[in-house]
Amino acid sequence: MYKIIHKQLIAENIKKIDITAPMMAGRAQPGQFVMVTPVKGEHNIPMTIIDSDERRSMISLLVHERGPATRKLGELSIGESVHQMVGPLGKPAEIDKYGIVICVATGIGAAQILPICRGLKKKGNKVIGIVGAKSKKVLMLEAQMRVVCDEIFITTNDGSYERKGLATGLLKELLTKYNVQRVYAIGSVDMMQAAAQMTREKGTPLRVTLNPYMVNGLGQCGSCRVKVDGAYRLACVEGPEFDGHKVDYQDLSQRMNALEPRLWDAQAAPASLKRPGFAIFGKSLWGSTKK
Repeated sequence: MYKIIHKQLIAENIKKIDITAPMMAGRAQPGQFVMVTPVKGEHNIPMTIIDSDERRSMISLLVHERGPATRKLGELSIGESVHQMVGPLGKPAEIDKYGIVICVATGIGAAQILPICRGLKKKGNKVIGIVGAKSKKVLMLEAQMRVVCDEIFITTNDGSYERKGLATGLLKELLTKYNVQRVYAIGSVDMMQAAAQMTREKGTPLRVTLNPYMVNGLGQCGSCRVKVDGAYRLACVEGPEFDGHKVDYQDLSQRMNALEPRLWDAQAAPASLKRPGFAIFGKSLWGSTKK
């Protein structure tokens, strides 16, 4: 049913895949995701919908091949189908006409920020994009971001492409240069926390997309709990986007670090045959973002 109709290598170990999904293509909105079970017996993977085309009945996903499950998904050939896919899940991102908007993303977060930029542009905003990567070798979706942004800035940690440094350094400069009405940030906990401090000082609203570990994306397990405005919320059904000034980043960091030593993608037991793909923990694709 969910047949792969196109594959493209985007960066090192990262592939873009287009999958037929008629029901999802017509309903997917920026900020939403799907849970994908690549093959029978493997666990499910939460993946952002980076594009959807209702006319062609397809959605596009970005696969970061890090462990057995994501490698199996990336190894599927054109014409093959994924075993199971559920979605679209999560609440859509808050998108309206605000004025000048900065969208900053690091690592695989570029996949999540792309549809948000596209949605903001359609609403008539001036969209300024910042994409950060460790090096040019792992930079992704630059061409697509240039299409949906009025201005775009690229930073690499090692200086191998465009500006050397961190995305947060450039964000600080642009917040001073422009009268920014809103900021969207997706990336590592450190990056989002730094963005929260900068925007709070400027009185600029901030939206962040959180990437905790998920089991099924349906709010049934509580594995994706995040602390927002003093209360725990489920990122899968109440997010994944939240007010960036209300997120408890220390709590989020502790939760992410507590799970980091466990290679869920490599150590998890086979999924239940009664509910394939929905019985065990999987490491989120989007949880791999780095500052």
